[in-house]
Amino acid sequence: MTTRSTALATPDAAGSEPALKYVQANGVRFAYLEQGSGPLVMFMHGFPDNAWSYRKQLQVFADAGYRAVTPFLRGYAPTEIPADGIFDPIALGKDLEALIAALSDDGQARVVGMDWGGTSTFQALATAPSAIKAAVVMNTAHPVTFSSIRKDPDAVRSLFHFYYFQLPGADSSVNVEGLPFVDYLWQLWSPAFKDDAHLRSIKETLSSPGTMTAALKYYGGLFHAGRERRLPMNEMHTPTLTIYGSNDPTARYAAKEEPFFKGPYRRIVLTDVGHFPHLEREAEVTGLIMDWFTTHAAD
Repeated sequence: MTTRSTALATPDAAGSEPALKYVQANGVRFAYLEQGSGPLVMFMHGFPDNAWSYRKQLQVFADAGYRAVTPFLRGYAPTEIPADGIFDPIALGKDLEALIAALSDDGQARVVGMDWGGTSTFQALATAPSAIKAAVVMNTAHPVTFSSIRKDPDAVRSLFHFYYFQLPGADSSVNVEGLPFVDYLWQLWSPAFKDDAHLRSIKETLSSPGTMTAALKYYGGLFHAGRERRLPMNEMHTPTLTIYGSNDPTARYAAKEEPFFKGPYRRIVLTDVGHFPHLEREAEVTGLIMDWFTTHAAD
């Protein structure tokens, strides 16, 4: 069952806006934005970000005849913090699978994920491939690259937050007034992108009680899953496009992912793009996503 509430947005040029709704999936009450009607397209965000990251893509896909949906990930307000306190890739993949089951008419969706949203997509591609007609994954390191990243001092420096966020007391040093860490990471990762309103929206999300602590637990969840060899290293047959920004550290060893994709597959590295390709090169990346779905997931 879904319920509608007022969306916190201003109308776009066409006079429409996403609606904020709620749904129960995988034992969690998820908040999500929805726009349009038709075949389901799911957009999954990362950190430090929220579902509003995809507001432009929601409009484009709604105009093209899709039902475009982007949930706030588990623990990201107004989605609830899961009672089990689990934030590993398996939980993220199950969230995506359950959201598709709850929101789609046919048990399938086209999926776009980046960062932690990409982790959830990789996991679901490995464990619930029938739920995803086609996928686009942006700036998400495939698990096969982790070993190379750990051995590369420059990559480790670029990904310092993965380690820092697992230190005792990290949440109390990050979750301070004004959330300067959010400003720092956006400036570090995507220095050419400026959107003060979106950054305020992100800070509002992460300032909600318990949200920052939950968001930082994703990092420990990933490392714990890696130590237990529970990361998705399966062959994947779903049509998948991966997009990397050349300035993002995930691009460095991305070519190692290719042998795992046995269906239609393409990897694109965008020159002079950082961590948020869909925002930094909005029209180009949205076009790539649309073309991939039109070609590989036509109804």
